[in-house]
Amino acid sequence: MKRSILILFMLMMVIAGCGNKAVVKQDKSEERIISLIPSNTEILYALGLGKEIIGVSTVDDYPKQVEDKEKFDGMKLDYEALLKAKPTMVFAHESMEKAQEKTLQKLKDKGIKVIIVSDASSFDGLYQSIGQIAKATHKEQQGQTLIEDIKKQVKATTDKYKQTIAGKKVFIEVSSNPDIYTGGNHTLMNDLLNQLGAQNIFSGVEGYQVVSAEAIVKKNPDIIISTSEMPEKELIKVVKSRNGFSDVNAVKHNQIFAVDPDTVSRPGPRIAQGMEAIAKVILNEK
Repeated sequence: MKRSILILFMLMMVIAGCGNKAVVKQDKSEERIISLIPSNTEILYALGLGKEIIGVSTVDDYPKQVEDKEKFDGMKLDYEALLKAKPTMVFAHESMEKAQEKTLQKLKDKGIKVIIVSDASSFDGLYQSIGQIAKATHKEQQGQTLIEDIKKQVKATTDKYKQTIAGKKVFIEVSSNPDIYTGGNHTLMNDLLNQLGAQNIFSGVEGYQVVSAEAIVKKNPDIIISTSEMPEKELIKVVKSRNGFSDVNAVKHNQIFAVDPDTVSRPGPRIAQGMEAIAKVILNEK
């Protein structure tokens, strides 16, 4: 009888031990993720992977939880620092692939999964990036839900503003110094303006290009919007000081605005917020 009781007790202990192991395994994070560009980080958080993220880029600023993550320079990767962090997955970006090719390959050689997320130069590109990240992290259902949610937000924004904005001529100033850069065809900003019904005066150029002051004057935009992070007061002074700009409609009617570049230029879950910010400045509803 004593022997039977002892065996039964030991069996119960084994079962309890197995149960505890199962709980530990369930609670343990399966991945240790490093994200090397802010747009990827925002998507990962939106997919519910904030706890799995152990590192982000030095320019990440959203959501606020990134402040507590280890920082890595996405443009100059430190292989030893990355390896020391013991990631299981690293999310890089197409824009850094060539420049950081050797480091990324070394990480792959160590058995770390390196995902190169495609450049999103349109809303469709954004949805594809979300799908790519969701698939890599086995969050396909969450990814599809996120895409559908963004599409609903975008539609609501266009329905609200498009009729009033239609035909407005807009110049987007991505950079002001030393050259004036703008975003043309196959850029997220161009697609954003198209969605709102506005006319990007440089939609005929490809990608991000330098444009001359003379070309801007000739196209005569109704609104000038800067995403360069230059303070608005300084931006207005700079624009008004350019030769010939006193004849530009945007200058005549004081339609020169600075917007937060993160929501309007970053291909991530907040793109509809960026659209609304652009819509409000076009309609002077700031």
